[in-house]
Amino acid sequence: MKFLKHLLSGAKRVVVIGASLALALPFVAFVIMPETATASSVPPTCRNNQLEVAVGFGPGAALGNVGIPFIIVNISGSDCTLKGYPKLAFVPASYKKTSINVTSGGGMIYGSVKPRLVVIKPDATASFGLDFINAAGQQDPLAGPCMVQNVYVKLPARTATLPKTHETTVNFNFCRSNFRVDVTSIQPGPLPKEG
Repeated sequence: MKFLKHLLSGAKRVVVIGASLALALPFVAFVIMPETATASSVPPTCRNNQLEVAVGFGPGAALGNVGIPFIIVNISGSDCTLKGYPKLAFVPASYKKTSINVTSGGGMIYGSVKPRLVVIKPDATASFGLDFINAAGQQDPLAGPCMVQNVYVKLPARTATLPKTHETTVNFNFCRSNFRVDVTSIQPGPLPKEG
């Protein structure tokens, strides 16, 4: 009996399956789950109010391509996860009835990375990259109606009652990008993977 008490005292979860059969001999089987199996190993999906988004250093450029990194910071006191692509909205977003087209995947500066679950610890970061060409539309204005002023970022996070978008200030000429930008999936760390 002492052995049985000792065996059960360290177990986090015990499932007892018992049966008393024909000879009235009690038969009890114990399945003891190790401590690691009972602990939740995957944190919950981040809530929008746990996160802040900012533009990283940049933009970086190479061969007529520009990349802008975005940093996601967990400002809460608990781990959380994100997976997938952010949704982006631009202001302004069109010129002469042509609007910016956002493509998920990556580009020349920040390469394509298959979406995966990213754990963001408190005060730690994740990131994604925005890529575009900077050599098309030479006949369009350099500034004014073709210049993005703000990028609004919606993360694949849990929302409270209203969805939250994170406003960032970014200036780039979307006419010169041929009205197309590429966005990477969310990745661990302060900088997205370079292409």
